[in-house]
Amino acid sequence: MSGDNKIFTDSEIEEIFAGLDEKSIFTAKRFMNRQRNFPPCTLIHPSYYYTDEERKEFQKLKSDYKKSAKKYHFSIKDVGPESLYYHHGLRFAPAFVKEHLKNKVFVDAGGYLGDSVVVFSEYSPSKIAIFEPMEKSRCKLLRMLKKNHISNAKYDLYPFALSDVQENFLDMECRALDDVPELQNSPIGLLKADIEGMGLKFLIGAKNTIIRNRPLLSLSIYHNEDEFVGIYQALKSWGVNYSFSIKQFSPLVQHGEYSLFAFPSEWEKE
Repeated sequence: MSGDNKIFTDSEIEEIFAGLDEKSIFTAKRFMNRQRNFPPCTLIHPSYYYTDEERKEFQKLKSDYKKSAKKYHFSIKDVGPESLYYHHGLRFAPAFVKEHLKNKVFVDAGGYLGDSVVVFSEYSPSKIAIFEPMEKSRCKLLRMLKKNHISNAKYDLYPFALSDVQENFLDMECRALDDVPELQNSPIGLLKADIEGMGLKFLIGAKNTIIRNRPLLSLSIYHNEDEFVGIYQALKSWGVNYSFSIKQFSPLVQHGEYSLFAFPSEWEKE
């Protein structure tokens, strides 16, 4: 998070995320404590802030992560374990979660180079709706999907960003997910968003879609205060009755890849 965002105390985090499991609260506190003690601009050797648990986690995933990068023709300099190892939370999700996703549409907000699309394809989506406003990234994404033999019929690529309203922001065309006509009557199974700080706006623009479809959510919350606090608070205020957790999908990235992972509570009871 940038220096303009509030640094929350441990007690404030306990209040903000009341109801979450202990590990999620701990993860949120650790993230915020590092914002306080080791701001992103601070030059400190990683050994001062990575825990033994994080190092062990990285050692456990490193080989698998590198193999996946090679298998899918990505460079580990360009894409991280959040997609190629954790699959944005899907890899280690309960079996009933994965079952609910089959033959539904996945929404990838922030398609980047297509790394998320490649791994999402392993979970039997009916189609993947990719949103990537940067032309350079779209060109690379299309090349990578072709390299990985992802059929054109398995995805739709939209050249705009997702937000809460239709507007032009920083030379990017933005629209609300709720207003994308091709998805109005589609069974949406998953929403993933990693969009450089626009996560809360994306969520607001997807409210009707979430309430109507009740999809799995994997939403980055580390870019700014709006994401860190606002996404969870908005979902709670809508009374969606989801099971929430906070996860970090890259153990040796000091300030990044923290996500809110959530699915409808009724999935656990079926």
